[in-house]
Amino acid sequence: MHTSTEGDLLPDVPIKEMHAGEPEYALLQALDSRNEAEVQRLVEGSPQDVARLMRARSVRACTPLMVAAMGHCSESLAARMLELCPEDAGVTARSGTGKTAADYAEMHSGGSQFALSLRALEREALEGRGIGRCPVCGEAVSARTKMHLLADRCRCGDEANTLVVRFFNSSTLAMLERLTMPHFHPLNDGKKLSKKISQSMAVLEALEGSVGSLADWHIVDLCCGKALTSTLAALRHPGVRVTAVDRLSRRKQPHFAEVGLASVEYARLDVLADDFIENIVQTIEKVGRPTAVLGMHLCGRLSERAIELFQAVPLAQRCVLSPCCLPHAKDAPPALAPLYRSNALDSEQYAAWGLHLKEALASQSGTVVDMVEVQDIMSIKNTVITAAKAASTSSMGATLGIQAVLAAPARLFVMCRFGTDALQQCSGEYLLEECEPDSGKFENLLWKHINKDLCLSRSDDGLWQVGTCTLEGVELEACSVQFLRHPEPSRTALPHEMVGSWQKFNVKQKCWRKDGSISVSVCGPALAPPAAACVPTRPVPGEAPAK
Repeated sequence: MHTSTEGDLLPDVPIKEMHAGEPEYALLQALDSRNEAEVQRLVEGSPQDVARLMRARSVRACTPLMVAAMGHCSESLAARMLELCPEDAGVTARSGTGKTAADYAEMHSGGSQFALSLRALEREALEGRGIGRCPVCGEAVSARTKMHLLADRCRCGDEANTLVVRFFNSSTLAMLERLTMPHFHPLNDGKKLSKKISQSMAVLEALEGSVGSLADWHIVDLCCGKALTSTLAALRHPGVRVTAVDRLSRRKQPHFAEVGLASVEYARLDVLADDFIENIVQTIEKVGRPTAVLGMHLCGRLSERAIELFQAVPLAQRCVLSPCCLPHAKDAPPALAPLYRSNALDSEQYAAWGLHLKEALASQSGTVVDMVEVQDIMSIKNTVITAAKAASTSSMGATLGIQAVLAAPARLFVMCRFGTDALQQCSGEYLLEECEPDSGKFENLLWKHINKDLCLSRSDDGLWQVGTCTLEGVELEACSVQFLRHPEPSRTALPHEMVGSWQKFNVKQKCWRKDGSISVSVCGPALAPPAAACVPTRPVPGEAPAK
């Protein structure tokens, strides 16, 4: 076989052998053989036949125009191909290695007239469709990404999923501007973005609820895909270190370094490889921080592999899994083998698989495991399992509580969109009152509404709540009448870090009702307030305040 500009541009065997007798590949075969006379004959055929030939692709996704641009025929003949069939030539198409015909022409012949013409046609075609190029890899990117459109849906109140709404409500303008940059095109314009955000948020909120601040942590995001979870973790928690792990090529990942997000590193590894744990342990020990192992929708044995990593590495203190499908029958644990021979429903099989993983995590002495079903995950496979090594609880729990109190935001924003006037008036900005944080007790924290007699504080039973303020001398005390609350007590999570939906009090029925639209965040509605609304956290005593 003739070699091309790059060794991996064409199949390992000649195209003419792979597609012998298939007429739609005739032009590719002639170009592969450098048979210029045959190429000339084919491109002078009927317009319909030429269009069909030009649309063919090799197994490496190369078009005839790309192969011609590699020098497999004269430039005059390549230009003739482009002239006869400009719409089907694919000037903006990319090969399996991410290159266009213009890229190959420049690699083969430098700044020839043909290469310049291809680049001009490519640019013109993209501009005509309102599309630009990523400044790093040159991939075509939309001016209005799906992230933009989803943000608009949330701003207009058209998005129903509470995890997605909570993501945009808790994101600063700077975060959203970053996420919509061309450098993040692998994840900000992908398919099923709402679903992926709901999945990433569920895993991150579970981790945040278990740990609190992630600033001093290291996250290992297994089978990260386009690294959405990794990216959100890094943007939500400045200071965190993230290792995103997958088998995808690097060009399918966001350009973290080029956009200044050096806290995320991509490791191209096979999680099921024999040497995977050995390799990733080197990274974990090099970072040297308490580590959280994350796995969103890990299929089959991948979930078990995540558990194996969590249990094998002392620095791995947390594990958050949202399992996907069961392993193949030949790889299934003996206890689950009967499921493969029964008529059990998919939901029953999934529930049994989740229980098996929970028990596997709990099998390590001193590990505390929690398993919940997160209804807001946009998938029927919505179990989230959180594991914490108890050995770390005593040594880190108090420190985390103190650090969380010291890092309490100076401002919080509450949003309650629905309900009575009294409930909706809970919305707004709350300022942190002076307190003595040294004890690390959440009871010392209280945020006061800027223009109403409302406060956000912690109740005697450990629940974050919004209600009316009372005065004891000159000191503000906790709420006397509660309007909103979070139903889960937490020793480590601040109000804006709580996992799951908040509740509002139904006066008529005298009971608490879940309302997924309620949010507490460090910034106001994502696209409404000015960037100045985002206020840094209170500095730790002894440190200079941020300027």
